[in-house]
Amino acid sequence: MWRDRQVRPGLINAITQDCLRTDVFIVKPDQMGRQTRDGLKVLFDHDRIFDSLPASTNPTGPDPRSVKYQFEEFIRILALLPLAMGREEYLNGVTGIFHLRNLLVHLFIEETGAPHRGGALHLDRLITDEQKEILFSLPPPVPTREALIAAHVAYAAAYLPRARRLAALWGINWPDRFEEAMWAYLK
Repeated sequence: MWRDRQVRPGLINAITQDCLRTDVFIVKPDQMGRQTRDGLKVLFDHDRIFDSLPASTNPTGPDPRSVKYQFEEFIRILALLPLAMGREEYLNGVTGIFHLRNLLVHLFIEETGAPHRGGALHLDRLITDEQKEILFSLPPPVPTREALIAAHVAYAAAYLPRARRLAALWGINWPDRFEEAMWAYLK
């Protein structure tokens, strides 16, 4: 498979006959952004741009707008539970659990402050053993009313206290009113 994904910077995904996977970013010097030498393997660098990059990443913390969006998105998805249950849209409830899980995983990665996140298949090295145990302990998404309600509540219990703590640590205003409205609606 060869997929030239016409994005900026350029990205090529390839898989060989023996399933060797390769992702190649093709960038111009002004697209290097926050790249560092310890996060790259250079294939071509005729102008020796690599040498001008910082040696390693200086942790700058999370992007406050992105993190706040994710906090609000978690609460928004939780607030969809009564709608899905009222319509008996249990398959959509499973999709909701999928989104909550992804937001929890992203929160865990933010907690660890991993500088080089890599692709989707690098999760195991990005989160702690304690975080993995939490993920292992959460109920699977089963398309029944009782199972979906229990799973949504379990994800809320895993996510919200940690997210609130991180918001305080990072100086991000927690969406108190939105969360309060969501809990009132769920009750």
